[in-house]
Amino acid sequence: MNYNINLLIYKRIKMDFSYTTKTVFLTLTLSVSIPALADHNWQTCKEKQQQIEKQLQYAQANHNQKQINRLNAQKADIIQNCSNDDLRQKYTQKINKLNNKISETQRKLAKAQANGDTEKIAELQNKLNENTSKLQQVKQNLARFEQAAKY
Repeated sequence: MNYNINLLIYKRIKMDFSYTTKTVFLTLTLSVSIPALADHNWQTCKEKQQQIEKQLQYAQANHNQKQINRLNAQKADIIQNCSNDDLRQKYTQKINKLNNKISETQRKLAKAQANGDTEKIAELQNKLNENTSKLQQVKQNLARFEQAAKY
């Protein structure tokens, strides 16, 4: 929902501001929206199971058999197939992917700076800031995951 609101605001200011201003605005709105949307994905197997249990209780209270069946299947899948080691590896891969994006953006930024392309510099600097912010959030999520996985 935040994304839709941000997109509407972006479309509204689209004609009124320069490319750099629009890029900065879009970067700021995404840096606020994306971490909020992504946090629930950094769960341990136990947390995933607990979340499904809560949803299952709600579905049972509302006598929603279709949802109960779906949630029971998800719960069984988590019990059978979920591994914190696999999740840790997946989360570590996200960090590596962001580190690679940051390195590539830094390389492109250095090239744009050498060429004196101010618009490209601004665009790449914004991209670098966005990815650095995402990396910080991902590292915090991994640390939270590691803490939760201990228990």
